[in-house]
Amino acid sequence: MTDTHITKPRPAEDTLIDALRGCRDVKELKALEERLAASTDAPPLFTWICDLLVARRISRGLAARLLLELHEGSST
Repeated sequence: MTDTHITKPRPAEDTLIDALRGCRDVKELKALEERLAASTDAPPLFTWICDLLVARRISRGLAARLLLELHEGSST
């Protein structure tokens, strides 16, 4: 049995964490969100950030900043 459905690879968590730490403003974060949505089978960035926070892979401060920027960026 062969699988003809080709899935795009999900980026490694460490790669994502580095990218998140490198985002300095809402524009960069939104660009990352769009790249992830277009090129992988990853969950929405908001969900992924929450999961990283729960797993203690990112700090509360970083998660708070990113989630606030995602929330504020979605209303503009």
